[in-house]
Amino acid sequence: MQLKPNRRTAGYILAGITLFAVCLYLRFPGEALTDYLKAAARSHQTLLSLEPIRASFPPGLKAANVTVGFPDRPEATFQADVLSIRPRGLSLIKGELAFLMAAKGYGGEASGRVDFGRRFSLRGPIHAEATLRDVRIERCAWLREALARRVTGTLRGSLSLGGPIGAMKNMTGSVDFTLTNGIFPLVDGFLNFKNIDFSRIEGKISWQSGTMKITHLTLTSDLLRASLKGNILLADEFRGSQIDLTGTIEMPSQGNRRLTLNISGTLDDPKTRLM
Repeated sequence: MQLKPNRRTAGYILAGITLFAVCLYLRFPGEALTDYLKAAARSHQTLLSLEPIRASFPPGLKAANVTVGFPDRPEATFQADVLSIRPRGLSLIKGELAFLMAAKGYGGEASGRVDFGRRFSLRGPIHAEATLRDVRIERCAWLREALARRVTGTLRGSLSLGGPIGAMKNMTGSVDFTLTNGIFPLVDGFLNFKNIDFSRIEGKISWQSGTMKITHLTLTSDLLRASLKGNILLADEFRGSQIDLTGTIEMPSQGNRRLTLNISGTLDDPKTRLM
């Protein structure tokens, strides 16, 4: 006899929660929240453009045509056709802020999560992970600006980083990526080539204490095969980072001729030496 009232009560509670969720979704103040975020971005010298934010299910936020840029660096921008963010419920119960994210843009998509180290705070150290799939890197203005050249191709890979929010050189992290079917522009006609049409570039990279360690970086093309490893000393401006790389080049078109390669200088102005 006790089951009927309990079921009825649970039904009322569930119906109330559902009604509240529907009302919140229908009456979500998306335009007000969007205007607030734009104003907050301007106060930090950042340009933010996006369509009005919408509530999504599972509970979270979704926005379309998101663009983030900087007044003094118009090429260093981030764009997403669709961006969604939702809290990770189990973490919130324990007082830890963690968010799951998903985005579509540059012809591909990305997913990941961000965990904040301080309880109930968006400041302090973070840990972030992301997975990229089928991203056309020539569409990424910020990547062209960072690499100081227009590399093309389709990118897949994973990224993790952690530490205090700020410059990448003050954080720790790792990248594992594969870039396929693209073009890599060369500086000053290296080996009399202006560009290399590659079928595959693979890399495994980590960084800590301001130093990026390249443990595996290979390029495969019809013209040559190259393998590099070494260190990059990170600068505040990534393209100004100092390079110290060594490796080998094999040239199938010249009877598998093998050369030793040293690269120094900066990402913006690399100096190559063949032996």
